[in-house]
Amino acid sequence: MRHYSSIKTRSSLCFMLSAVLLFLFTFNLRLIAQDKSGVDIPAQFNYSTSNTGSTSEPMMTSLQPGEQQFAPEKRSLLDQLRNARLNNDLVKAEELRTTLDQLDGLTAYVPQENNDPSNNPIREKFVTMNVKPPFVYEGDFSVSTISSAGIWAVATASSNRSTAIFAATTEYVSGAGDNVKIFVSYNGGATWNLKYTYNGFASGVDCRAGELDIEPIISGSDTLVYCAVGINYNSHAWSTMIVANIGTGAGSGATWSFGGYLSANVNYYNPKVTSDNTTYSNASYIYMTSSFDSAGTTRYTTRYLLVTSPFTTSPTYIYRQPNAPNGFWWQSNGLTPNTYLHQDICYYNTGSVDRIYTVYNHAGTATDKRVYIAWSNDYGVTVGAGNTLTLTETNNILSAVCAANGGIGRQTVAIGYRMLYSAGDWDYRIQYSPSGGTSSGVFTGQYMEYTSDTSKLISLQAVDLANGKFVTGNAMNGGEHYYRSFNGTAVGTIYQTNNIPGDFSYGGCRAGYWNSTNPDSCVVVWSPNLGAGALCSRLICSTVGIQNNGNGVPSEFSLKQNYPNPFNPVTNIKFSIPRSSFVKITVFDITGKEIAKIVNENMNAGTYTVDFNASNLATGVYLYRIDAEGFTDVKKMMLIK
Repeated sequence: MRHYSSIKTRSSLCFMLSAVLLFLFTFNLRLIAQDKSGVDIPAQFNYSTSNTGSTSEPMMTSLQPGEQQFAPEKRSLLDQLRNARLNNDLVKAEELRTTLDQLDGLTAYVPQENNDPSNNPIREKFVTMNVKPPFVYEGDFSVSTISSAGIWAVATASSNRSTAIFAATTEYVSGAGDNVKIFVSYNGGATWNLKYTYNGFASGVDCRAGELDIEPIISGSDTLVYCAVGINYNSHAWSTMIVANIGTGAGSGATWSFGGYLSANVNYYNPKVTSDNTTYSNASYIYMTSSFDSAGTTRYTTRYLLVTSPFTTSPTYIYRQPNAPNGFWWQSNGLTPNTYLHQDICYYNTGSVDRIYTVYNHAGTATDKRVYIAWSNDYGVTVGAGNTLTLTETNNILSAVCAANGGIGRQTVAIGYRMLYSAGDWDYRIQYSPSGGTSSGVFTGQYMEYTSDTSKLISLQAVDLANGKFVTGNAMNGGEHYYRSFNGTAVGTIYQTNNIPGDFSYGGCRAGYWNSTNPDSCVVVWSPNLGAGALCSRLICSTVGIQNNGNGVPSEFSLKQNYPNPFNPVTNIKFSIPRSSFVKITVFDITGKEIAKIVNENMNAGTYTVDFNASNLATGVYLYRIDAEGFTDVKKMMLIK
C-alpha cells in the first residue's frame, strides 16, 4: 500500500523539489553512449510435451510437436465464425459462438456475486464525465500536460482506425477511492481532452503502481476504451476493468469476479488487455489476462477472459481456463509469497486463424531465466501441447511484455523483457518474429538498451498494421526516459524524452505513436519524479515543427501565406524576424476565437517554417496572426476536409 504521508504533498511540492534537484536532462534528444558490446547471444527456445503446463516440470524438448488439430466440425464452425465477424454479422457470430461452446462442453459461467459491502471495491457501476480542462498548444520537441494529479500509472494506445491518441491515468485521491481518467488528443499529443473519469471505487481503494493497460476499439462513430486496472483493497490485490464510450461520456467498472477472487489469500493483479479491432470492426472481441496467485502451495498463473460484445458500456465478461490447472496453460507452484508474476497478451491473425498469444515470467528464483509462451487458436478454449514455447536466456529475466501488429494475415510479433547483465544492471531486450513466434527458429534478438545504468520499467507497443514496426520506452534508474523504434531486425536511434527528472516507480514512461502522415509521429506518455502528474512528449524524433530555414538574417519582420492553401490537414507557415524577439503566432476561427498558439517563445533572428496540424478542426476559414516586438500581421487560410 502506498503511504498517504508521501502522497498528500507531492502534487504541490514535487515540481518544486524537481526544480531544486534539477539535473536538467539534455533535451536535444542525444544518443545514449552504449558502453557494452551489445553482441547478441541467441536465446534458446524449447517446446513443452507436458499436459500440466507446470513450470516446475516443463518437460522441454527441442523437437516441435505437431500443430494443434481440430475436429472437422469444430474447424468448420471456427471458419464460419471468422467469416461472420468479417461481415459484421453479429447475430450469426453469436449463434456460431454458442454452438462452439456447446461442442466444447463449455457452460456459461455466472460471476460470483460480491454482496459484502465491506469487501467490494466497486462502489458504483455507471459514471459520466464531460469536463475538459484547459491546455496550451506546445511547439516542436514539446512536452504537453495531460494531468497534474498524483499518478499511480499511465498508459497510451493508438488505433489504425483513427488519428487520435488515447491515454489513461490512475490518480490518487486522499480520503476516498482513487480515480481512473481517460484522455484523447486529436492533434498528435499537443493538447489533451479529458473524456471520462471513473470515480466509483470504494473508499480505501488504492490503485497499484504501474498497473494500467488500455485498448481503444472503433467502429464507425463508436469509440470505446477498455482499461485494465490493478488495485489494492482490504489487504489484497484485485483486477478491475473500466470501459468508457468516448463519444457519450458513459462508462462502467467491474471487478475480476472469478476463481476465488473474494478470498483474502487470493490476489488478482497486473491485468492486461488487447483486442482484434485491427481485423474486425463492430464484431471485435476484447481479450484480457490477469496475474493470479493463491495461498497453500502458492500457485501463480495467468487467468483469461474475453468480451464478445464490447461496444457497450456494460459488457459481459466470459471467463475461461485453457487446459492447464486453473490458468492459461503455464502455472508455477511452490514459489515464495509476494512473487510478482509478469504477463501480457496480444492478438494476430494468421490468415485462417485468430490467435491469442500470451507471455509469462516471474521473479520466483535466483536462477529464473525463462519466458513462458502459450497461444490459443480457438479464442482461449484450449491450448494444444504444440502451442507452447519456453524462451531461455543465459541470465535472469523479468518484466515480460508482448505486442503484435495485427490485421489479416500479418503475424509479426515481438516479446520484450529486462535481462540481468550484472548485479544491479538490467538491460532491455527484444525478441522479434516475422512469422508468429510459434517455433524456435524464427526469433531475432536485439537490445533496446544496454548501458551500465539499469532499465527499471519497459514498455512495448506495436504500430497497427505496420509489418514489424514497434515503439519502445524505458525508464532508467537515474530517472531518464528513453524512446526507441524497432522495425524487424533494425533498431532506431535512442532519444531521451523527458526534460525534468522522470519517474520509474509509479507512472514511468509508455511509448506510443501518432497514426498520421506526419513524419515525426513519436509519442511518449510519462510521469515526473514521484508520479507528480502525467505528461506527453511529442515530435521527439526529428525537427519537423519549427524549422530554421538557414537563409541568413532577414532585413525585416514578415509573415508569409501558408502553403499549401487550401490544405488538409497540415500546412506550413513561414515567417521572418530580423533580430532576437519573443514571437507569438496564434490561430483563430472566423469568429475571432483563439484555436491554438503554434509559436510562443523567444527566438533568434532568422527565417522559420512552422507546421500547423488542423486534424481536429472542421472545414472552414481560419486566421493566423504574428506578434513580434510590435510587429503584427494577419492572414487567412482555408481548411477543406
